[in-house]
Amino acid sequence: MKSRPFDIKKDKLDFRFDYNSKETQNLKEQLEKKEKVTVDDLRRITLWKLDRVLEISDDALKNLNTLFKTPNLKYTDDITKNVINELTKCKGIGFPMLSAILKFLRPEIFPIIDVRAYRALYGKKITQYQYTIKVYMDYIEKIYQIKEALNIELDKIDEQLYMFDKKNNGKI
Repeated sequence: MKSRPFDIKKDKLDFRFDYNSKETQNLKEQLEKKEKVTVDDLRRITLWKLDRVLEISDDALKNLNTLFKTPNLKYTDDITKNVINELTKCKGIGFPMLSAILKFLRPEIFPIIDVRAYRALYGKKITQYQYTIKVYMDYIEKIYQIKEALNIELDKIDEQLYMFDKKNNGKI
């Protein structure tokens, strides 16, 4: 069955995002008040996304905290690429998980990449073995294009694409 990708010219992104709503709101509120990210915070994000074990090095956590507090950060900055490289080496963190971590820490910069949002954008399913930094960076660029074209807050677009895919493309 061919998937229907999102068409920026004719489709709307006006869905009600409903994924683990209470925990999503609690997690957002908790992280907004934080001065420093802890391993427990990352575990909570991990559990929000998918129940799995997480092991992260002290260096990766230190660099993630730098990213968390860097003013005027862009997704193309070297620190971003370094953190992504470090996180993908950690047990329990693949691209969907690391993108969830980055989104909760910096929702104004990073979207979540997952099978549904990816399929909504590209019209095809992605497997866990196809994720790379380039794939994620290209995906982020497309999200930014949608943000500009439709004037939607960045942190809502991945949620809207998720719901678009759920409505239009059925099961994964």
